[in-house]
Amino acid sequence: MHPDDAIRALVTELYAIVSGPGDQPRDWARQAELFMPGARMIRTVLDAEGRPQPEFIQVEDYAANFERKLAGRPFYEVETHSIIERFGCIAHVFSTYEAFADEARTEFLKRGINSIQLYDDGSGWRVAAMVWDDERPGLSMPERYRG
Repeated sequence: MHPDDAIRALVTELYAIVSGPGDQPRDWARQAELFMPGARMIRTVLDAEGRPQPEFIQVEDYAANFERKLAGRPFYEVETHSIIERFGCIAHVFSTYEAFADEARTEFLKRGINSIQLYDDGSGWRVAAMVWDDERPGLSMPERYRG
């Protein structure tokens, strides 16, 4: 088993939890187990003038935030490339993703990067923090993150 396998499995599970048909309930309890208590999530949003701003989300509030944003629409997010770095009990994953409105991946929605900070608490890796940003006019994915 490669040392990064557990990290890859956790990231794969994060994507699987948020993905599915609009009427499929997500396993938010399982998602919470993948995060450390007090973990923070930060989504990049654009303000009224189009400037990037952080939207801070506590992990326990993410389910309601996700449901409000998606409003029952199908959503499928997949990792297309990742870079993992580890040292002792800490790790960082720069995870490139693409999102689609259909399982067949024909209705492209967006591409971006999740920056995921992890901590091994002795029982396994858990997410300590996560911040992400999507491509938009003026911000394109550098080739090195496309895989």
